[in-house]
Amino acid sequence: MIFLTTQGTVAQSNTSSIFRFLDVTPTARTAGLGGNHVGLYDADFSLLHINPAYLSSANSGSISASYLNFFSDANMALTSGAYNFEKAGTFAAAIRYVGYGEFNQWDENGKSLGTFNPGDLAITGAYSLEVIDNLRAGASMDFIHASYAQFKSSAVAFSGGVFYQDTSSHFSAGISIRNVGAQITTFEDEREPLPLDISVGVTKKPEAFPFQLSLTLKKLNDWDLRVVGETEKPSMVDNAFRHVIFGGETYFGENVSVRLGYDHYLHEQTQTGQDFDLAGVAFGIGFKVKTIAIDISRSSYSRLGGITRLSLKTDLN
Repeated sequence: MIFLTTQGTVAQSNTSSIFRFLDVTPTARTAGLGGNHVGLYDADFSLLHINPAYLSSANSGSISASYLNFFSDANMALTSGAYNFEKAGTFAAAIRYVGYGEFNQWDENGKSLGTFNPGDLAITGAYSLEVIDNLRAGASMDFIHASYAQFKSSAVAFSGGVFYQDTSSHFSAGISIRNVGAQITTFEDEREPLPLDISVGVTKKPEAFPFQLSLTLKKLNDWDLRVVGETEKPSMVDNAFRHVIFGGETYFGENVSVRLGYDHYLHEQTQTGQDFDLAGVAFGIGFKVKTIAIDISRSSYSRLGGITRLSLKTDLN
């Protein structure tokens, strides 16, 4: 469907799948670092769509909300909340919704059938617990629904991950398996795979270095990451870099942080010339105002424009 092309971050590999909005980077912090980092140091529950093990007891009583404006009239909103039950673990619930604007509809004879507003929805429930000191495990389940005029589809997906963080060495690492599941109902009886993603990542702040550095290897289950129009496999080195997301984050005091990131696959998908441009580059800033954490990011799509994200978090306790 034509409106799905409004979101470049869900662009194609050589493997077709449905519900591509599940791949969208959910918050401004990770977007400013280049994308879906699964081993991000000091991550929190608002990133549970990336790695459910980010959810921890420290997030109890917190809520978050994010908004991003895609190209044209497409918009995405996310919200989540977490609560810890002593001895049982930490639970969270979240909602993601994408609206693609208003579209005209015609029948096969060119007769107008009015307008429709396509959209995608995912409702998430997540759980995590501490396995041993510094190591958490988490799992989540998504109910997914898409409605495009008379075409509708729903699915159930499961995700899981582990996350390790050592504050003494300022090091963290994570593994995430996302979107394992299947459609319950299909578009015109055509069954399609969900966008499975197996990722591993680490974050480390070298001693006496101002930035903490994050590196994630994404889509390890789908090695051949071609872009639209490529008929031949990319070189081994180029293809390997398409799996890499890289980002750096530095802090100014306790309340301000600045971020920079790069996604080579996004660069390959959206560059508009032979020379290197800013396609795939992202930057962001985060700051706190009393109990509210505010994050803003901008991801470049070269001459196509860019996507801005805004995220808010606060503790209700």
